Amino acid sequence: MLNEITNHPKLFGLLRQSCEEEGIGVRICDGLMKNGQLREDAIRIIEIDAYYSSKNMPNPPPAIDCLIVIETGKDAFGLTLVELKNVSPTRKADLKPRAIRPKFDTVIERFLSREFADIFLDEGVRISHLRLWLVTNPYRWPPMPEEAYRKKLENVALKMYLLDKPYRFRNKTARIEPRPPDSEVRA
Repeated sequence: MLNEITNHPKLFGLLRQSCEEEGIGVRICDGLMKNGQLREDAIRIIEIDAYYSSKNMPNPPPAIDCLIVIETGKDAFGLTLVELKNVSPTRKADLKPRAIRPKFDTVIERFLSREFADIFLDEGVRISHLRLWLVTNPYRWPPMPEEAYRKKLENVALKMYLLDKPYRFRNKTARIEPRPPDSEVRA
């Protein structure tokens, strides 16, 4: 799958070394890095919102920021879909499911299942995990472990994602998970 992504004429130009925007992002674990670069044999980061931009299409649909594809074994890959939201405490409406879900819908229903189905629906490839991350810190909490972040979420507006309808893709089920900035992506 990694080679198919790299060799695809529409995807090659969307490959990035990181997943970050407007001062927030995710960290890639050391095991997926070599000399400060992504390991070519293990990971690809695709900038999805660059594909669905007004430069490429007149009325682009909403889309997440990054798709991270990690080789997890022989013919097995994990998918992490990441939406980065650097919003102020006064703009929490931007984080409601009605604003965020359409971005994940586009990627799962169009990008993975139709436009690049030859890569992502390939029966010879197993999907080992599906993760859907909403990376944000609208409350301006100081850095904290992910477990502490999740505990704090139980009492705030982002808790709606903990109960939201899950997505299905290739027999994997996942909900959108609010995550703190700098969450670590690993296999």
